[in-house]
Amino acid sequence: METSFETTVTLKSAVRVERGVPGGPLVIALHGWGMNERSFSRWLRPGVEDDRAARLSWWVARGTLPCELQRRPRKIGYGWYVFNGDQDALRASMDEARAYLVGLARTAQRALRPSSISLLGFSQGAYLGSYVALSHPDLFARLVCCCGRPKTEFVTDLDAAGDVRVLIQTGARDDAMTPELIAKGVDPLQRAGLDVTVASYDAPHKLIPAMAADAARFLSS
Repeated sequence: METSFETTVTLKSAVRVERGVPGGPLVIALHGWGMNERSFSRWLRPGVEDDRAARLSWWVARGTLPCELQRRPRKIGYGWYVFNGDQDALRASMDEARAYLVGLARTAQRALRPSSISLLGFSQGAYLGSYVALSHPDLFARLVCCCGRPKTEFVTDLDAAGDVRVLIQTGARDDAMTPELIAKGVDPLQRAGLDVTVASYDAPHKLIPAMAADAARFLSS
């Protein structure tokens, strides 16, 4: 017997400001499931500290949904959406996170007056970031998907996102993100005429230093 449950809960989130340069390009970074803004900032450090990307501002966002991780000592991680295999429920959950991130970008516009705003996401953050950036090309100039494919099937008008430049970073040892899954996200973007770059690294399912540095250069170029 199936039943349903609906809840409305207000949850606090946070943003770690790694660098705030008024008037320059801003990157909003989204971590993967079970991480937080502090752990993801450590992975991003080679990009944040890259001299060739010094004009970038970095806001590392905490996921909107807390989750208890089965570790000792007890630890709380964060995710961006609920997924149980139901695509309609997934989209509804991603829409909630999308509204939060659009609001965060609007806040950044008022606070920093950036020349542009881009999204960088790892794993679950890449799925969500692609949906948000490609659905709001008026807000986001560039998109980096690391170890996660663009969720293009949720975007209602890919043609309207034609000016968004996209970098997709994959790991050759990433069992969670196969070439077939990457192609499922890349092919629709290319058919819609987007500027898409796919870069492969000798990496597992992790944003390694070379990815962070290359992403920073792409976002600041």
